[in-house]
Amino acid sequence: MVLLLVVYLTVLNGDFRWVHWWIMWVIMAVGAWMMFRATANHWTAAGASWVQWRSSWVDTYRLTRIRFSADGYSRVLRLKDAHGNEIHSFKISDIQGNPDLWDLVYNGILHSVASGNCDIDAKTRHILKIPYELGPRPTRSERIRGPGRRG
Repeated sequence: MVLLLVVYLTVLNGDFRWVHWWIMWVIMAVGAWMMFRATANHWTAAGASWVQWRSSWVDTYRLTRIRFSADGYSRVLRLKDAHGNEIHSFKISDIQGNPDLWDLVYNGILHSVASGNCDIDAKTRHILKIPYELGPRPTRSERIRGPGRRG
C-alpha cells in the first residue's frame, strides 16, 4: 500500500517533490503500522492436545463448550475447555486450510464430544459433521430438521 502511495504521488506531481512533505511520511508510516497490526498477529499453532490462536489457547481433548457462529463474513468456532481457557473467534477457514492442523483440532473435538462432557448444539454438530452417535444424543428439538421432517 505504501508503494502504491509513492507511485501515485510521483505520477501526480510529475517528480519527487513530495518527499519534502513531512505529512506524507507520517501518512505512510501510520498506514504501514496499521497494516502490520491488522495482519501480523493472526497465526495458529497446534499440538497433540491443544490449539492456540493469537494469544488464546484451549485443550482440545477437554473441551466443555463448542459453538458455531458467524463473525462478519467469517464462519467461526467458539471453544472453551475445562481449565476455563477460551478461543472466541476461531476462523474455520483458517484451520481447515491446513489439513494437518485441522486433523489435530478435529480429533480433539471428536474426543471431547465423545467423552460426554462437552456442550455442543445440533447446528455445530451439523456444520462440523459430527455424528449424533458420539456423546449424549441431543433432544428431538435440538436436531437439525431437514426438508420433509415435521416438528
